Amino acid sequence: MSTNASFEVTPKSSEILLSLQGVSKRFGPTVALSDVSLSFRTGEIHCLLGENGAGKSTVGKIVGGLYGPDAGRVEFKGQPVSFRDVNDAKDKGIGLVFQELSLAPDLSVRANLRLGAEGPVHPFGYIKHKSEAEMVARAIKCFELDIDLEEPVKYLPVATQQMLEIAKASLRDPQLIVLDEPTAMLGAVEKQRLFRVLRAWRDDGRSLVLITHHIDDVMELADKVTVMRDGRVVDSFPMESSITADEVLERLTGKKIRILKPPCTPKTSETPVLRVENVARRDGSSTSMNFGKGEIIGLYGVVGSGAEHIPQGLIGMNKNTALHFYLNGRRYQASSPSAAFASGVSYLPSGRASNGIFASLSVRENLCLTQLAELGRYGVVFDLIERTRTAALLERFKVKCQDPEDKITSLSGGNQQKVLMARAMAHARHVLILEEPTAGIDIDAKLQLHERVRELAEQGVTVLLVSSDLIETITLCDKVYTFYEGHVINCYDNPSLSDQPQIVSDVLGQSGEAEAAFAATSVNA
Repeated sequence: MSTNASFEVTPKSSEILLSLQGVSKRFGPTVALSDVSLSFRTGEIHCLLGENGAGKSTVGKIVGGLYGPDAGRVEFKGQPVSFRDVNDAKDKGIGLVFQELSLAPDLSVRANLRLGAEGPVHPFGYIKHKSEAEMVARAIKCFELDIDLEEPVKYLPVATQQMLEIAKASLRDPQLIVLDEPTAMLGAVEKQRLFRVLRAWRDDGRSLVLITHHIDDVMELADKVTVMRDGRVVDSFPMESSITADEVLERLTGKKIRILKPPCTPKTSETPVLRVENVARRDGSSTSMNFGKGEIIGLYGVVGSGAEHIPQGLIGMNKNTALHFYLNGRRYQASSPSAAFASGVSYLPSGRASNGIFASLSVRENLCLTQLAELGRYGVVFDLIERTRTAALLERFKVKCQDPEDKITSLSGGNQQKVLMARAMAHARHVLILEEPTAGIDIDAKLQLHERVRELAEQGVTVLLVSSDLIETITLCDKVYTFYEGHVINCYDNPSLSDQPQIVSDVLGQSGEAEAAFAATSVNA
């Protein structure tokens, strides 16, 4: 294999701010990085691409001071540097935005953004409080967030929390910022806000390292792209205007990939598995939504659009909703997610670290957590059956795992997500609710999980998808409902990529003729 140096190119931007030279990193027997050489320049957005486990996040964490290299060296502003920890890197001018949220859920927005940088105690506490609030307000202003600075962050949407995470990293005015999958939880509107901020930071001369699986992010933002595979740099190139998304995909995977929507299979007109009544429309009326057996339904809108009320009501997390639910023809109201699960409604929440995994438990324990009641009936053979099911699910979902008894945190983020998907899908009897199911997952893995979802739908399970990835929503769903300010706007049967502009218009409140046409028809059809 060629050395990494052969991939170095001469970019259009200015001087090198930070470089890795021959860096290697191991975690036990696993080689995370092998002889990696990279440079990051001022005034440049440098995208790192690669499949799960390729080493992208490890590079980011070495740059951000979380890890130290086992071999090789890091140079910052032309001088060798060894960061003691993340705070040392911050002090030197490097910010790190983790893939998983690191906010303290019970603390306010103001307290979270100042956490770790509080400074000395001020004799007049209210003066310090006021200055902190002003500083935080300035930091979030560019993200166009209209929020109460004293509200605990746990009450805010995940997308808003993600924006706050990025704003927090900018408070110390870093010269280089590493962002690991920053758009994974963002909708179309939030993503464009973030892109405007990142471009402004680049134009101010900052160096930005963007770790992402989203090719559209690369096409819109990148000045330079580096492709990693198995802990090595395999390609690096300036992002010229002539380079297409297909070319980037081919360089990433080493093969041609076409993301196609399978032919739509007409669903039967039998009694719907799920019926939602009293759904508000913008003209002040209400309507009903029917979800048929084996249908994959997309609920699409920006943060706070009202699309979230349906899944929250279904799993008992929002008991105050005006919506009325009917499951298999009978009135349904879950008191909690566990009660919903007992009724055959399975749920995969967004926010893998905070809402999905149990970090202290093994892969097997995380995978089988929802099956304990069923497996308990097998008595003395419980352990054997559990291990057999674990092995089968790990193989079916192609989870890269050395030992199911290892802690789930030993897996890459993408493989953790596969475990959570397998857990949610294993016992979805009637309805499966998926929130951001492929966040942080590479292209191949995403297509594999889409196949598992389609297989489940073919078995008769109704799937509700809430995803900020519009292309995923269109290509996976039989039907897509759009929402704006608490109202359902339009319904797209068998949507295609040509519907993207109209769907975006819907969720931005700019819908016109299509909305009027939708209001004149029955959503119940």
